[in-house]
Amino acid sequence: MSRIASCSCGQLKLTMEGDPTEVTVCHCFECQKSTGSVFGVSAYWPKSACVSIDGQVKSWRRSSDSGRWVESYFCPICGSTMYWYAEFAPDEIGVAPGNFADPSFPAPTSAVWDSCRHPWVKLPAEWPEEAKRGGLPE
Repeated sequence: MSRIASCSCGQLKLTMEGDPTEVTVCHCFECQKSTGSVFGVSAYWPKSACVSIDGQVKSWRRSSDSGRWVESYFCPICGSTMYWYAEFAPDEIGVAPGNFADPSFPAPTSAVWDSCRHPWVKLPAEWPEEAKRGGLPE
């Protein structure tokens, strides 16, 4: 099964094959700044699952709260962040699930940087405590 993500204006499209290997919520302050929300949501696939990237793209590399780099790729027209590569996951590509505009997209099953979580954001009660990690896994 192929999944197609697109930016707000539609000029940048990304096609991924299959389901993500992980979907996670990140509460770190850098993800909060990057998304303009109180957390980021990331879907990860092996890099080989990226079938195509079509359209103009710009990139920006930043440091994460752990000190490792994350390089984000976004549409230069509308500014939507589409995908990224991260030092902590060298063989994976992260994609913003909202760009798939698919309510049936797999839900997150874990959260990282819970210590930065806004107190009014509640994680699912059924998640085990180890799914609510204080920082990124090593």
